[in-house]
Amino acid sequence: MRSYEGVIHKEEVREVFEADSYIEAIQKSREKIMRKDYIPVLVIESLEEPTYAFIRNSLNSFQKLVKGTIEITTCPDLKDIDIICNDDGKNRKLDLNRALTMDNHLYDVVAGPMILTATDNEGNTIGLSDEQLSAAHQFFAMPEVFVLDDLKAKINVIKCTYEMARIMKLNFISNVSVK
Repeated sequence: MRSYEGVIHKEEVREVFEADSYIEAIQKSREKIMRKDYIPVLVIESLEEPTYAFIRNSLNSFQKLVKGTIEITTCPDLKDIDIICNDDGKNRKLDLNRALTMDNHLYDVVAGPMILTATDNEGNTIGLSDEQLSAAHQFFAMPEVFVLDDLKAKINVIKCTYEMARIMKLNFISNVSVK
């Protein structure tokens, strides 16, 4: 059984649930803590499994979780899901986190923590539906290692196991450079 709390700041988490899967956590938690000011999201850290959480639906909460000012972007391969990330993550040299793709082709990389959520028809940030949570979790489930080839100005993305990611984190390795 896994605790669905992860590395989220304690003051931003409404409640933590023990569950065998994030879907079970959703089912256990929805009726208990669903309030307008908290929304269900996936939080993804570099070299970590996505973490399901209910977080406060506020700019301050988003900024704390992404460690700075926010940018909202999308991954075209995940329809109707927004990605909230640090708008200056690459310049601040935050760890590369996940690749963003369009038709399975890399077009950008998120640096630093990211929050997956959605917006309604009026542009308000809302939580993810069960279907969106499942799709996003499946899409971003495996940690990614980025191999940077300075000579060819190219980035290769390698999905890795949780064990490999854990070893890399313990050794403070987030990316690999090839010269």
